[in-house]
Amino acid sequence: FNYFFTDPQFTLQAYDKGYPITFLIMFLAALLTSSLAVKLKNHARQTAQAAYRTKVLFDTNQLLQQAKGKNEIVSATANQLIKLLGKDIVFYLAENKKLSEPHIFTVSDDKTNEEITSTNEKAVAEWVQKNNKHAGATTETLSSAKCLYLTIRVNNCVYGVVGIYIGKEPLDSFEKSILLSILGECAMSLENEKNAREKEEAAILAKNEQLRANLLRA
Repeated sequence: FNYFFTDPQFTLQAYDKGYPITFLIMFLAALLTSSLAVKLKNHARQTAQAAYRTKVLFDTNQLLQQAKGKNEIVSATANQLIKLLGKDIVFYLAENKKLSEPHIFTVSDDKTNEEITSTNEKAVAEWVQKNNKHAGATTETLSSAKCLYLTIRVNNCVYGVVGIYIGKEPLDSFEKSILLSILGECAMSLENEKNAREKEEAAILAKNEQLRANLLRA
């Protein structure tokens, strides 16, 4: 204001006594306007993020409800994570308190599978499964790993471990929140699949026992 619009122009000198008051009023108005604009932008961004998160979780829930068996649940979850993060995913299912062979889902063929399924990476995944804690890249535990490893769990029951290849771009807080929500949905689906399988096995066992009893009575 003082440099461009008041006489003498292109100097910071002010001859009129009203100039400082005018400058102060304009400064306060600009400060108030910019503060309101920042708040509106932040609110709009938060609203957009919440809407996107709701959509992703809704789509994930629909896909997991349609999935049949562990492999389809793993595939649906990994594809949603790739769509969200744009990073390679390695999936380990837990069977008898041990990790099974990894399921690998890649964005492209730029990286070899050996890079995310090396002996060191598997050891980190096993530590995560055993201790039920996060570890790997961007954490303070076993940070030399290429991937960030998280458990797929319901309370203290671990159904598997998922690894996300971090690379040069770490996850932000918004991505992490959606990631944890998707893994929670996946854990619930795996638990429902386990309960349904156990119920079916119990029904078959009861039927076999009934048949045995009928044969003995005969």
